[in-house]
Amino acid sequence: SLSATRSFAGVTLPLAELHRARKRHGASLNDAVLFIIGGALRRYLTKHGPLPRKSLIAAVPVSTRAAGDTTSNNQATMTLMSLGTQLARPAERLAHVMASSQAMKAQMSQLKRLMPTDFPSLGIPWLMQAGALLYGRAKVAEKLPVIANVVISNVPGPQLPLYLAGAQMLTNYPTSIAVHGLALNVTVQTYNQSLDVGLMACGEALPETAELAAYVEAAFLEFQALEVIAPEP
Repeated sequence: SLSATRSFAGVTLPLAELHRARKRHGASLNDAVLFIIGGALRRYLTKHGPLPRKSLIAAVPVSTRAAGDTTSNNQATMTLMSLGTQLARPAERLAHVMASSQAMKAQMSQLKRLMPTDFPSLGIPWLMQAGALLYGRAKVAEKLPVIANVVISNVPGPQLPLYLAGAQMLTNYPTSIAVHGLALNVTVQTYNQSLDVGLMACGEALPETAELAAYVEAAFLEFQALEVIAPEP
């Protein structure tokens, strides 16, 4: 269960360099984001411990909207992705993430038509507020098994610089929501020529978000330096 405090940090990664690195490995931008965040969490847990023997699991929102669909409704669902944090070798972790991503995409294509995507009644503010209060007061998150360890979202943003009264906005760190049972939310958003990363956490569960942000930068450099492994003949 979450405390009443929050810890936040932001970090900016160069988008062009990130695209060059991911294309060398045949990875998508989502694959690269999951690899980098997983690498940062592995560094953090290696220091603060314990590093779980099994992989951390990310809850990842995904769009189910068909190409060209402009209807004004919610068309998204949540899936689970393995980050391979138990693997010490970066190349093995990247292969693990990409395999997990491919498996998710295959399942999504089969189940897409069966997934509920639009629940307008659940958006009623008083219902959501009352449910969240009851969930927190009853400590439900401490009684149920954990299905994921972190939320990781990738949100497309404007590819042009934005201005306010002539002043250019330099960064656009997304500030998302931590929820009971998932005390860390990592949201990334493309803006202009950058990928802005927002780390929002429960202040008691993870007060060192600035340290985690530094590990995100280190994991990005690790991704840049990762050599392409030629396929076996």
